[in-house]
Amino acid sequence: MPSLTRLTSLGDELDLAQSRFGSLIPSDDLLDDPLALRRRLDEDGYLYIPGYLDTDLVHQARNVLLAQLDELGMIDRAYPIADGVAQQPWQGQPCHHLIEENAPLQELLHQGRMIEFYERLFDFQVRYFDFTWMRVMGPGHGTAPHVDSVYMNRGTNHLLTSWTPLMEITTDIGGLTIMPGSHRLDRLKKYYEGDVDSYCTNKPNRAPLDVHEWIGPLGDGKLTQHPAQLQSKLDLPWLTAERYRPGDVLVFSIYTIHGSLDNRSNRIRLSTDTRYQRADEPADERWIGDEPIGHGRSARKGMIC
Repeated sequence: MPSLTRLTSLGDELDLAQSRFGSLIPSDDLLDDPLALRRRLDEDGYLYIPGYLDTDLVHQARNVLLAQLDELGMIDRAYPIADGVAQQPWQGQPCHHLIEENAPLQELLHQGRMIEFYERLFDFQVRYFDFTWMRVMGPGHGTAPHVDSVYMNRGTNHLLTSWTPLMEITTDIGGLTIMPGSHRLDRLKKYYEGDVDSYCTNKPNRAPLDVHEWIGPLGDGKLTQHPAQLQSKLDLPWLTAERYRPGDVLVFSIYTIHGSLDNRSNRIRLSTDTRYQRADEPADERWIGDEPIGHGRSARKGMIC
């Protein structure tokens, strides 16, 4: 990315050397070859498919979402609502429920090209988690590095995530970052197998999500608060796109390390996380049903540590 001079994640300035930072490899040329898609996903831990989804649906979904955020007082009305400028001081709030009144977004994520893609990739009927993660990110720090398995590993381990931008996202707005090959690191196996909703029945004061000392036992699923240090500790680069566009989709496994750049703009970054799997495999009970329980006391699970 020749135009980039400084990027941060969690306030950490990332190493932009060629061996430590780069661009996602597009896989849109493999869409008619499911076997090649599976091989690349197995090798890299992600698939970046620019321009795949229906852009009209993305724009419709974004417009509905912006109107909803305006009703919640999250949009600065000194600017056009369509600009999505964040009300200051920014006060983020849970927005996951907003999909219930956003028909274009439901169609985008749960029908059409998204489902067709996963049916080809899995070569089987698909089910998706009923819970949708709405990412409404105002100016400030991005998302800490983590893997999805520690939050949703009570079902199949073949679960995949779609990160779907609902707007044009440049690096100053803070797009998703992926660490390729991280899904195959034996040194992180203990972390991958953790569960943030578990507790030790024999050691009540110790979190079971106890990772290697060089990372630290954060206990909340976050791998580290220092994304730049992770580049050198794992000897893997961070990858992103210089400009995500409506219609893009980024697919990755539950063991692939990912995070995001900081939002250094005055706008709200809008995207979603949705999860897909084969319909015949077990699903994590926390994220399915009419009213998914999610994380919390009702999801707690005892274990011997």
